Amino acid sequence: MSAAEKKLYWGDRGMRNLSAGARLDMAVLKARLAARRPGVPHSLFLGLTARCDLACRHCKYSGRAGTKDMPRALLRRLLAAAARAGVPRVVFFGGEPLLYPGLEEAAAFASRLGLFTELDTNGQTLSPDRARALAAAGLSCTMISLHSANAARHDALSGRGSFARAAAAIRASRAAGLITYISSCVFSASLAGKELAGLLAYARRAGAHGARLLAYSPPAGRDPLPSRLAGRLARLSPEGYARTCALPGGGCAATAGDVLYCGPGGEVRRCPYAGAALGNAGRRGLAAFLRPRPATPAPVFPCQGGRSLLK
Repeated sequence: MSAAEKKLYWGDRGMRNLSAGARLDMAVLKARLAARRPGVPHSLFLGLTARCDLACRHCKYSGRAGTKDMPRALLRRLLAAAARAGVPRVVFFGGEPLLYPGLEEAAAFASRLGLFTELDTNGQTLSPDRARALAAAGLSCTMISLHSANAARHDALSGRGSFARAAAAIRASRAAGLITYISSCVFSASLAGKELAGLLAYARRAGAHGARLLAYSPPAGRDPLPSRLAGRLARLSPEGYARTCALPGGGCAATAGDVLYCGPGGEVRRCPYAGAALGNAGRRGLAAFLRPRPATPAPVFPCQGGRSLLK
């Protein structure tokens, strides 16, 4: 296992405060990462639904309603295939995965298969009771959206009151014994001044075990923001508390084949934010996409090619 992979999951001192169950989950994840075969991603993102209860200005899933959820039979097939292939981690993704019926059932099924399970959520409805129920079902980790340490700035992107609800979700996740991260979308302006440092300081004070920072995907064309963000984090968080998908040598986890995404209808992409589909796992099976792929030359990122969502 590479030093980068070690930092990715347990590089921060705060991990010592995890519950016994979370520590066991991390140990299993570590073993599965060490045994990962070429062509097998370290993370499979499963888009359970395109529905969302927020209308974030920067997000392609903004405020969607009425779109189909992933069929439960397909979800179970994908989870079983991931476990057979040796994928270490699955991420329940959306839209907003807390809206998906049977989320606890999915977490329990994945846990029985030995998969490390993560919930990528805006946290708006993650109450203490729901967090405890998910932890009891077998969920390992939460990734809660928080785009600024300043409530007004966050709410300007995600809606009034969303900052307070996300902060409450972080507390609920921690209290339930779950590994808890924040996830933030970073814009060019955030790299200057104290905005980014302030966000990381807030995350630490809130008790988050780490932070994932994603560069905003611009309109079509190449943009240096992902690489600039990686460089800034290397200075702000040398111990690995904060991370991003951009790799030090160029490219990202998707171009390296380290992540894979499967949407509600079975469509497969290199990552949740990539534009081009690789095929459909519902028709071809997940195994068809779990083989070494040629790397995309840096600095091309599969998420750069869509329309600008900020108005």
